[in-house]
Amino acid sequence: MAELTMTRRGRILGRILFYGAAVLLGLPLAFSQVLIGVHRQPVSKVPAGVEEVWLTSEGLKLRGWLLPGADATRPAALVAHGLGDSLESFVDVGRKLAARGHAVFLLDMRGHGGSEGSYTTVGGREREDVRAGLAFLASRGLASRGFLLEGHSMGAVAVLRAAADRDDVRAVLVEAPYDDFRNNVAHHAWLFYRIPRWLPLVPTTIAIAEWRAGFDADAVDCVAAARRIRAPLLAIVDGAVPRMTEPIVRRVFDAHPGPKKLWVAPGAEHTGASFSQDYWPTVLGFLSDSGI
Repeated sequence: MAELTMTRRGRILGRILFYGAAVLLGLPLAFSQVLIGVHRQPVSKVPAGVEEVWLTSEGLKLRGWLLPGADATRPAALVAHGLGDSLESFVDVGRKLAARGHAVFLLDMRGHGGSEGSYTTVGGREREDVRAGLAFLASRGLASRGFLLEGHSMGAVAVLRAAADRDDVRAVLVEAPYDDFRNNVAHHAWLFYRIPRWLPLVPTTIAIAEWRAGFDADAVDCVAAARRIRAPLLAIVDGAVPRMTEPIVRRVFDAHPGPKKLWVAPGAEHTGASFSQDYWPTVLGFLSDSGI
């Protein structure tokens, strides 16, 4: 009888250990894939008047589309898309800037569109993709007047971090940036899954994502980056969604020394501000006020 009781206890203990391991390790591993998994969109044919180019970032081959600009006095523009998106979504934005005279480089970030990459880091290592894009523009002789950097969501994070401490960036335009990586994960864990930030699941998931994708979550800090940006900043809040809310974007905005402008796009969905009738008057007014 005692032997039977011990056997049952052993089975119960085994089940506790098994399900405990599933919760403590399995769930964070699964959620880490949500954080760093690639999100590829279909790749389109190159439109007329656009040059497809390829560059390398940390050993990864990235796709870009270059739109020529007719005004050599304008800074070259680089446009970075958000998570799960691709450069195709910003062709109209690129054409509008090119019509103003800017040479425009639309970039597929790693793990997106036609670019290589097994992981995404939501703006962490993507900073290096933006830097590679800037180096490409310089190699083409298009950076004599510096750069205009534009980023959306994940691209906004990458652009902010790439712009820090550079004297050749003339202006930075960001839509829906988050404040820092850890707060962003905790915010979305609650928003999408109702997981409170105090649960060990959140930091454990981040730790696994860091290990798998090879980045430092603590370094992905847009507030710290904004403090070190020397160019004028336009920060845009998408007014219809509770993701990167005005208080979150304002933390980035408030850290920037200026000149700067904050615009809340009424009714805009996530990265959808460019569909607002006030988008281009706001953007072009900001550029003019910045002497660009």
